[in-house]
Amino acid sequence: MRRERPRKRRFLPRLALIGAFALAALVAVPVVLLLAKPASPAGAIADDLAGERWYAMLFRHRPIGHYRAETGRTPMGHYAFRTELHFRLTGREETRMADALVFHRRPPHRLVRAEHESFAGDRRTHIAIADGAATVRDGPDERNAEVEGELHLADYLAVENWLREDAPGVGDTRSADALDFDQLAIVTNRWRVLGRDADGVEVGKDTAGDSTYVRMDNALVPQRMQIGPLFTLEAVHDERIARLWEQQPVLFSPLHDIAVDRPIERPGALTRLALSIRHADDHPPAWMDALPGVLTSGKHAAHTADPDEMRRESAATVNHPADHPDVRRLADRAVFGLVDDGERAAALTGFVHSHLRYGDTAHADSVLETMRDRTGDCTEFANLYTTLARAVGLPARTVVGIAYREGSGGFGLHAWNEVAVDGIWHSVDPTWGQHRADLTHLPLPDDAVLTFIAQRDDLRLEVVEAVY
Repeated sequence: MRRERPRKRRFLPRLALIGAFALAALVAVPVVLLLAKPASPAGAIADDLAGERWYAMLFRHRPIGHYRAETGRTPMGHYAFRTELHFRLTGREETRMADALVFHRRPPHRLVRAEHESFAGDRRTHIAIADGAATVRDGPDERNAEVEGELHLADYLAVENWLREDAPGVGDTRSADALDFDQLAIVTNRWRVLGRDADGVEVGKDTAGDSTYVRMDNALVPQRMQIGPLFTLEAVHDERIARLWEQQPVLFSPLHDIAVDRPIERPGALTRLALSIRHADDHPPAWMDALPGVLTSGKHAAHTADPDEMRRESAATVNHPADHPDVRRLADRAVFGLVDDGERAAALTGFVHSHLRYGDTAHADSVLETMRDRTGDCTEFANLYTTLARAVGLPARTVVGIAYREGSGGFGLHAWNEVAVDGIWHSVDPTWGQHRADLTHLPLPDDAVLTFIAQRDDLRLEVVEAVY
């Protein structure tokens, strides 16, 4: 079967959205004009944080965007938190995101309303939440959904209140609730005190593999926020400094394949593959630490899906609207009455491969737009598969990494899927029509993807092992 060339130049702006919902929620931000006497400890903290603050967004040490946070009261006296994030990684396509959370002025200060708006190229997503119900507009599509859980101001500012009232020591932990706009649910994160000194405190996510942390001054105002090893928000004096990035050249140029030292014969017959990532310089720079030294895959290396993964990767979300009636109808058509999970996973791979045409699109399409237009690149293929699989009860996710293209003799950035069958994750590639993705499909850790792309001109790949 002829392999479609995975188009790559439009992939970066969407990679930039990985974790963007979490990024926009890192800092509390409000707007307001009418201050009333605080009615509770949480209200006092919110009033103390009142004001406008600006941050420069950096990719490593290079400015790529800005972040504005405003905290205050509405004219009705409700507590308001607003954030705006603008950044650009490649081309002229700028990503913009804005969040607003408003809590009632009276205890227990329940969440009155919340809004999320994002623009990526021509695509706009708007989410409005009130009274436990959400209205989601994604491009031309609109739907309603329920929001799981309740959020109060004391929950939202739980970490700040803990730091102020309990003076926890290094290593102590505390949970705090937040609104996840993609999942349309209240989620709980655990934070750990990482350090204290005379100037402030540093707290980080207490989750394995998550390097998110926030540095606050003694007034609990964030001064530095680190999101993984690549992205940083640094407090600056004013808007002018925050927006200096707009005068910088684009960070990433168009992508091309990364050469490998020798051709990989018969990719479909591989039983094990190991690639070493090398740098052109004999003394690789510090950023190489974000990349794994060796990428490996093996036919017999079973990847067990734990219950939390299964639950998380089965959920309908804004980006994967598996509960939408049109999605359910298409998913039922794709599996045409099959009951065996393995057969349904394979049927979905073949269906998506034949249902969509591979081609360029002007911007990142939503799943519903992809269903309507029936065209896209590997991202649209993979996201449609993820959504259809979840609609028929199969846990699935989109995977980002590199894959070997025989025509070019090199590895390019690509997206495919993992689907859980009998508690084991299996790789499939609907773009290339592979019911079991060949072992040249090598996932990259989220933290390594952008580093890999940004530094590709100085990278080379070497085959350490190829077993058939």
